[in-house]
Amino acid sequence: MTEALLAEMRSALRLPFTPEPLAGLAEAEGYLAFVWPQMAVSVETAGFLGSARYMADMALDAVETVYEPVLSPASLREGGLAGTDLEAITGVIDLFHYTQPQLLLLLAALAEAWERDSVGGQGRPDPREPAAREARHLALGVRLVAPGVPPLPEIAAALGVPEAPDLYRAAAAWPRYLDAAWEELQHLVAYPDFRRRGRALYFYARSGARFLARPLRANPTVLREAGLGDDAIAAARRTLDAAVPTMATMMMHAEAMRLGIGIRDREVVTG
Repeated sequence: MTEALLAEMRSALRLPFTPEPLAGLAEAEGYLAFVWPQMAVSVETAGFLGSARYMADMALDAVETVYEPVLSPASLREGGLAGTDLEAITGVIDLFHYTQPQLLLLLAALAEAWERDSVGGQGRPDPREPAAREARHLALGVRLVAPGVPPLPEIAAALGVPEAPDLYRAAAAWPRYLDAAWEELQHLVAYPDFRRRGRALYFYARSGARFLARPLRANPTVLREAGLGDDAIAAARRTLDAAVPTMATMMMHAEAMRLGIGIRDREVVTG
């Protein structure tokens, strides 16, 4: 049943792989089986996608204020990255650019619901439309490199997380690209404005929980009434506490990666 739930969530988020935070929540017995039916309709709405795309633009605006890349498609090719590899990594970066904000909204809503009787219910139920871009994402052969492969342990240490996030594990399939990108991106972690903008995304995502199309009830009392044990509840809380701020940070890193391959296109915000 857990795999079927994860497959349904991947389909709703238009993801060709199971992201680490969802895999972590799946370890909390009964949690996803209880919360996902409450959230599924909201995730499939145009409003949910629109909010996520707006957050992607917020992240890009923030990154552009602190990062002007030296990295470029030309420098990557000069460094030995094949044109076909550059095309492939561009597709993978677009996947993360598009789906990480949606995943952040989902995780943030679950975190917000932890502290309230109910969240959501203020959003419109209009369904999202199929998109060719999403079909391309689903067709990608995303490979998450094992977290022990260099430079992933170094990246995890710099980010202050146990293992490198999915974005970097996917990028590690192209070592020439990741080595060149991380040479620049590692310095962003130290920029106060970069960290501040990442926190702003975190709080924006949490406040956006009220715009779920359907109400969500998932605080510890409700979870216990649904039959979840204390260990499962604690495991879900640990995963959410770690995943939400990390996902906000990875949104910023995905935008920095896009800048490094010469992409500055916005989703919904125009100047």
